Amino acid sequence: MTPDLRIQQAIVLGTRGVRVVAQTDEFDTAEAERIAVLFGTRPNGVTCPRADFACPFGKKHVAVARVEDRPDGALGFRFLVLSRELYKHLGDPFAIAERYHPDWNAVGKLADLAWPMEVLPERTLEQLDAILKVGDSSLLLGSAQALVDGNRVLLKRDEPAQFIRDLWQLLPDRTRCDLWPATFAFSDELGFHAAVGPTLPTRRDGVQVLTEDAIRDYPQSSYELGLQVAIESGDRAALRKLLARRTSDDTIRLGLYILAFALLAAVLLKFVF
Repeated sequence: MTPDLRIQQAIVLGTRGVRVVAQTDEFDTAEAERIAVLFGTRPNGVTCPRADFACPFGKKHVAVARVEDRPDGALGFRFLVLSRELYKHLGDPFAIAERYHPDWNAVGKLADLAWPMEVLPERTLEQLDAILKVGDSSLLLGSAQALVDGNRVLLKRDEPAQFIRDLWQLLPDRTRCDLWPATFAFSDELGFHAAVGPTLPTRRDGVQVLTEDAIRDYPQSSYELGLQVAIESGDRAALRKLLARRTSDDTIRLGLYILAFALLAAVLLKFVF
């Protein structure tokens, strides 16, 4: 079944408050304003030349948002809102954001967008090799394993960083669909799983957030080791298999399906014989 390809959009401006200045029909302006507020209050002296993030938008949709400083001192948010089903097919909020450039001068009614009948290009071994060679490989690999294991990675930085974009390229497809990233955020109120910001917490809802040193020293496990070996050895088949791996929730769900099928089969056999 083909997912809903429609993408709603809106422009939101915020100074002391936030307001939607342009939107498509049926766009949930209250939810967009709530998310813009929870993005956080700008600390003194901190700029936001550009940030991208993804988060839930109600129960059935996902918001892919771009945030930029505007010339008048306001903070501008461009929202792209798509169904969760379509988001799971794509999995890369940064590629989605790049596809549609924001019109910061838009006001009033906007037209719905539509994702073309195509999937995103497969990540290549060459792309991931370049990320590890140019970036902070120990921090990237440790963060990838930490996220796969269910931890949160929040790094303190005073400006948006390439790090989160690179990290997202190293994660399995299914993991990317279930986690929420931000290349920069002024707060952690939106519950990002991986983010960079000037005032992010070390603890949230009783869950310890890994510090940068802890991430570098994070115990190497199967995913991180497999990823590193596949990239360094040029093993494309192994890399493709790693990126397509199930999450722990998928494995549990599959086990429950198998158990339910076995119980049903046992009941049917009892009646037959």
